[in-house]
Amino acid sequence: MITIFHRLGERIAETQQRADQNVPDEPVWIDLLNPTEEELRHLPQNLNIALPTREETWRNHALNRMYTRDGTAYMTAAVISDDREARACGTVTFILTPDFLITLRDIDPPPFLALQERLLLMPKAFPDSVDVLTGLLEAIVLRTVVHSDEVITGLDGLSRRIFSPRGFEGEKGTPSDIMHGVLQSLGMLADLNSRIHESISSLQRVAGFLRTHTPAGQSDHSRALGTLLKDTQSIAEQTTFLSNKISFQLDAALGMINVEQNQIGKIFSTTAVFFLPPALVAGIYGMNFDHMPELHWALGYPLALGLMGVAVLVPYWVFKRRGWL
Repeated sequence: MITIFHRLGERIAETQQRADQNVPDEPVWIDLLNPTEEELRHLPQNLNIALPTREETWRNHALNRMYTRDGTAYMTAAVISDDREARACGTVTFILTPDFLITLRDIDPPPFLALQERLLLMPKAFPDSVDVLTGLLEAIVLRTVVHSDEVITGLDGLSRRIFSPRGFEGEKGTPSDIMHGVLQSLGMLADLNSRIHESISSLQRVAGFLRTHTPAGQSDHSRALGTLLKDTQSIAEQTTFLSNKISFQLDAALGMINVEQNQIGKIFSTTAVFFLPPALVAGIYGMNFDHMPELHWALGYPLALGLMGVAVLVPYWVFKRRGWL
């Protein structure tokens, strides 16, 4: 689908285009969402501009390659999709000419729709293609902040569950099952945080490239891009902090699991210690030697049972007194 925003006097109009139709006069933003091969073949003829192939888009993103050709800037960035089932980063290509902006993408995150609505409601706020691209980058960064807040909120909740004495109250399942759920949640948050870092790093490179290639006389653009660079730097630093926090909580969760396992092992070890002395007594009196006088006593059997009971109670009393139980 091709969405074209073009100027009509002082206002901006939106048009859904087919591949065989001509591009309206004075386009300001041409948004290509899941374009077909036919659209990719016909649109460059109308625009007199080269569009990168899917292989070139992948290569440019993998190599962080941004360049200018005949006055047109080609940039790529990773943008997080809002699909909660698969929080993947999709590659978006930005093609900036002096007259209009082209975006080439296979995902449909909310910032694109948000900017389209702003463009229709406040066309004068985006007088040229650089303003459109700057506004789009700002919208993507703001959406990334929402994802970062999701990570922060999730980690705060997990922190209360892990470290609070009453953190697991009301939850069903054994402690091991609960901690397994905690590990799954940590894994999902860690994956989302890594996506945020990937996206914000690519946006930071786009903003830096765009600021470098912005004409010196356009101070408003340079100032807006400078603010955008500061915002991306702050979010990048926050993702590093959150990554460390995730590692700490992961270590803590694994430590809690180890403590639980140690408690189980402690029970078995203590039980073995309790029954070791009685087994020794039973082994001695089970030898049946002729010169064991207890074998001929009427009270020999009760005496052996009493020794076994004392052998159990004495270790239990010692362990309890020293706080080992």
